[in-house]
Amino acid sequence: MFNRVLVGGLFVLSAIAAISATVVAASNLSERIDGERMTILKTDLSAGRFQCVEHRSWYPVVKSDLRGLHPGDIVRLEPQPNGDTRLIRLRTAADELGSSEK
Repeated sequence: MFNRVLVGGLFVLSAIAAISATVVAASNLSERIDGERMTILKTDLSAGRFQCVEHRSWYPVVKSDLRGLHPGDIVRLEPQPNGDTRLIRLRTAADELGSSEK
């Protein structure tokens, strides 16, 4: 009887630990994905940088990546091996406003 209770208790603890680890991993992934998305507030083409709405900071990027960007566009940064940072547009401001995603 004691062995049965002990094994059952260990099984329950293992299941709780596995579920907790899954929840933590999922929340870290969604935070990381959201953390990589940035919204354009302003661009400075001559200096090769943009200001992010979420961070209120200026980020230097490859100047050619700034052409055609507008306030409200959703972007992410992609560091390059040569030290430059490429800017990848994920969605335009118009697409973001027109989406039903909340």
